[in-house]
Amino acid sequence: MQDFIAATAGSMDPVGFWTSTIFAALFGGWLLRLGRNALWRLRLIVDTPTARIRSAPQGYVELRGVAAPLRGLLTARLTGKPCVWYRWRIEQYKQSGRSGNWVLLEHGSAECAFLVDDGTGAAEVVPAGAYLHCRTRERWTGPRPLAPAGAGEHGLTAFIGRHRRYRMTEERIALNEPVYVLGHFETPRRGVRERATLTRKLLAQWKRDPARMRRFDRNGDGEIDLAEWEHARREAAELAERAEARLAAAPPRPRVGPTGDPDHPFVVSTEDEPALLRKLRLTAFGGLTIGALACVGAALMLLARLMP
Repeated sequence: MQDFIAATAGSMDPVGFWTSTIFAALFGGWLLRLGRNALWRLRLIVDTPTARIRSAPQGYVELRGVAAPLRGLLTARLTGKPCVWYRWRIEQYKQSGRSGNWVLLEHGSAECAFLVDDGTGAAEVVPAGAYLHCRTRERWTGPRPLAPAGAGEHGLTAFIGRHRRYRMTEERIALNEPVYVLGHFETPRRGVRERATLTRKLLAQWKRDPARMRRFDRNGDGEIDLAEWEHARREAAELAERAEARLAAAPPRPRVGPTGDPDHPFVVSTEDEPALLRKLRLTAFGGLTIGALACVGAALMLLARLMP
């Protein structure tokens, strides 16, 4: 093996040698990082006990439950199927000489959260930024789906575009589908800061309302003096206090999201735990093994070239 690498390195021209060596080193480093991250997520999933939402501690937790909509069911962007969350991508096959590749044209996801319910309570999950594994995943080729009304291609451009080769991918989380979540759990609490924020928003809104401001102008001089503004501030504070009291009467809903710490990733999966663990083991083993081989190969080629 070493003789083969040495012979290959010696027969390559300088441009080809350095291009191949640098590519192998960068690719190997990327695979090593991918494998390391998968191994770390695998360890966290195995070592973190499952918590119940009703009694879950604040912080990094593991939850299991079923998916439910936050407000109402969504309609998936490409298939139109009902779900609680989805993401999608559209690619176009572009030919370049004798070869071709898929080029990403559009992608997106549902810009809303969903709920995970484990029978003891429900927590809000916002999948943005999560390592997401969806069991329901559809991919097909064909004409490009029509864009929503008011967007996308129109007329002749749209007609020609529907005869090109496109590949669509859509992932969905269905109603009552089992879901696994590993992330930062917190129950929002409302207090003085929230009341102050609402007071400022009310005052800013009133400033843009001439009729409201005239009501505070008690002496009718067309100007709001300090005493009149203080009266407006007290009224806004009273309204904010009442609004916060109504919100506090209902129990706050906990939410799960990213931690901001790369060593404690945010994971959302609708695959069962054995399937998720198998995928992570394969990624970890493959990334670490192939990455190490690529880096060793790059180092041997470099040594063979510099020390013939």
